[in-house]
Amino acid sequence: MTDSETPGLRPWTPAGETVRLRTPVFEVVERRCVSPKDGREKTFSCLNAPQWVMVLPVTADRRVVLVRQYRHGSSEFSLELPGGVAEPGQTLEETAARELMEETGYSAPKYELLCSLRPNPALFGNRIHTFLAWPAEPTGTVSFDENEDLANHLCPLDDLPGLVLDGAVDHALVVAAIGFFAARNARSPLPLPPA
Repeated sequence: MTDSETPGLRPWTPAGETVRLRTPVFEVVERRCVSPKDGREKTFSCLNAPQWVMVLPVTADRRVVLVRQYRHGSSEFSLELPGGVAEPGQTLEETAARELMEETGYSAPKYELLCSLRPNPALFGNRIHTFLAWPAEPTGTVSFDENEDLANHLCPLDDLPGLVLDGAVDHALVVAAIGFFAARNARSPLPLPPA
């Protein structure tokens, strides 16, 4: 949807921002903007973060490589797609390949961008880019960073929607990627190994 499709709506005018907190993962900023309706300046809390990448790896026998890991925000284990932060100097595809190897020990000769979504545009300005990787196969060893401890979970590709519907996968960004994959594959079948 473009601005021309929303008659009467105008963007806010940026008037500056102040970084309130820097962490290794994101910055908390106060962003000042001028309202297009009344001209008053207002302040909004936002989060600046680097680009994120996830990988939906499918093996030759049509299984998806998921990872289970402990998440400190929820204080629970989470079943997710492998992924992480795009590093400076790396393309998004290189980041996908690196994260897949580091977190699962798998690699793939083909990577295709499935979707590029905004995690939460009310707060974040970055995107999460999800790549389909196939045929994924174990080719190396995992190399977790000091704060990671993950376990692989292989799931038949056809069972993936059931994991979402049953609540086994409840990470919103992973659910969005799986939903996008299903919708895209229904519209135009992806070049995956035959069932």
